[in-house]
Amino acid sequence: MKPAPFALALSLGGLLSAHAPAAAPAHPEQLNKAVQAALGSCGVRPRLSGDLGEAAADLMAGYALEQALPRHSYRAHRAQGWSSTYHGDLAWVGRKLGEQCGKWQDYAEYGLATDGTRMALVLGTPARVDLTQSRRWLNDFLSATNRARAQGQKCGSKLMNAVGPLKWDTRLEAAAARHATDMVKLDFRGHTNPRDGSSPLERAQGYGFRGSVGENIQYGSITAGEAVKHLLTSPGHCENLMRPEWKLFGAAVNNGTTKTLFATYWVQVFGAE
Repeated sequence: MKPAPFALALSLGGLLSAHAPAAAPAHPEQLNKAVQAALGSCGVRPRLSGDLGEAAADLMAGYALEQALPRHSYRAHRAQGWSSTYHGDLAWVGRKLGEQCGKWQDYAEYGLATDGTRMALVLGTPARVDLTQSRRWLNDFLSATNRARAQGQKCGSKLMNAVGPLKWDTRLEAAAARHATDMVKLDFRGHTNPRDGSSPLERAQGYGFRGSVGENIQYGSITAGEAVKHLLTSPGHCENLMRPEWKLFGAAVNNGTTKTLFATYWVQVFGAE
C-alpha cells in the first residue's frame, strides 16, 4: 500500500472545512508535532497509525470516512474525520483543534495527511481486543457477569432475582475458545458449527464436561463490560446469564477480520454438574 503524504486519526463524523490566513508551507513533521501538541493539551495522546494516515489522504481526495477506512482495512469501533484548508499556519491548526477538545476524546489512534495547504485528520479506536491480554479480558468477563448476577436484572418483561457467582471452569473455557475460533475461521454466527454440526453441549462434552450447559454469544464489543451490557439488553441472553442453576463458567474472545461478519466475538459458556 503506498504511504500517504502523512497520517493521523480521529472519531467518525463529518468533515469541517475552513480557511486560515496564508503562511509559509509547513513540513509534514512540523504539522504532526503541532497536532500532537494540540491533542495533548486536550488530554488526548493517541498513537500514530499508518492506515489512518492513508484514510486521511483519502479524505483529502474526496472520499467519505466510511469509504476511506475499509479501503485501508481499518475496522473502527469509533472514528472521526476533520479536514481543512490551513495554508501552512500551524498556530491556527493548534487553536482550531484546541477549541474542539471535546470531539477528540477517547480515541486510541490517529492519522494525518497534508499537501502543505490542506490537511485532513482522522482519529479512531480500532474494533479489536488486545489478545495478548486475553487472560485479563476473560477475568473481566467473569467479573462483569458475576456483578450482573449479584444485582438481579429485568430481562425484557421478566424480573430475575439476584443469584450466586459463577466459578471458572477450564473445560468450558476450552469449549468457548473452540467456538470463538471457528466463528472467525468459518465466518458464521450462532450456536451450531456449520462444519461439524456441533452444539454447545457437544463442544463441552468434547473437553470432558459432564453436565448441562448454556451459551451466550455477543458480537462487536471491545471490552468485557460492554459485551455483558449488550447481552443484558437481549431478554433471552439475559435470562440465560441469570439462571440460578449455573455454577460454572468458561469464556473466550476473538477478533474478526475485515472479511468476517463482525469485528469481535465474545462467547460465554455456563455449566452445572
